[in-house]
Amino acid sequence: MLDDPRTAWFGLRPLPVPPCPTAAELRRLGEEQWRVLQGLGAEVVLECDPRLPTAVSNLSDPPPLLSVIGHLDALLAPAGRVGVIGARACTPYGREQASRFGAGLAAAGVTVVSGAARGIDQAAMRGALEVGGRVVAVLGSGLGRPYPPDAVGLLRQIAAQGGAVVSEFHHDCAPTRGNFPRRNRILAAFCQLLMVVEATPQSGSFITVDHALDLSVDVFALPGSVRSAVSRGPHRLIQQGAALAQSPEDLLVALGRTPSAALGPRPQDHPVVAALEHGDADLEQLAQELGRNHDDLQVEIVELELSGLVLRLPGGFYHRCGPH
Repeated sequence: MLDDPRTAWFGLRPLPVPPCPTAAELRRLGEEQWRVLQGLGAEVVLECDPRLPTAVSNLSDPPPLLSVIGHLDALLAPAGRVGVIGARACTPYGREQASRFGAGLAAAGVTVVSGAARGIDQAAMRGALEVGGRVVAVLGSGLGRPYPPDAVGLLRQIAAQGGAVVSEFHHDCAPTRGNFPRRNRILAAFCQLLMVVEATPQSGSFITVDHALDLSVDVFALPGSVRSAVSRGPHRLIQQGAALAQSPEDLLVALGRTPSAALGPRPQDHPVVAALEHGDADLEQLAQELGRNHDDLQVEIVELELSGLVLRLPGGFYHRCGPH
């Protein structure tokens, strides 16, 4: 037998080739995986399942199957699906805007899609959940090892509130670096539009953008400060032809949706706007003053934000910014 060329060239012994698992071993591993996923309350869907967006099958490297905890109908939400993504190390402005976009989209019935990472992803998801909306979280780890660990409560709320938590990885797969670029292609496939809030030009968000463009998904970007490193990514996207988004209304229009205008012909006369004339207030204070239910009031406040009459400040306070 001829020597392995690697041995002759490098003076090394050839690496042993691991044995291929037998059919019985593969069956045992598959049954074990299925039992664990059932214990997690997960459902397994194949790439060709009609309950998945067709874009999943159109990926150059589609996942053979996906594991889902929550509600599969969130993956094909008829009211629309918008990805909101960006930097983990975001600015307060970016976090506030991600929450604003998440809440505004969700209040209009749109499902928010993101990756559950700290920073922009979680801010957008929390904003959507705060107004009773639906979220799809795509993980870069197995469902049995959700990452980041501090997102577990958030992921449970997503599943309980009509959304879905999705992974293509083995249930016990660790969140290794290579998983996240793979995760990003699935995130893009779930979106009808993609919004980048903050990201450096080297950010993994641009991997998601590339997959979105390959799938003919329109990309939007939020303008920010020219002094901010995490605004350079969105600014570059805008220079390259991405649409500039200043409010959730811009995305709703792109989806072909008419933003709700249920506030009447004079929204500045809305009771919330009138209550804020005396000073800033949080949701609890407004609910007590107006004798209103928190959830219903939150939806109306989002509408007022979209109208430019109310601004959400850090700390959960609201400020009247319309005409006095």
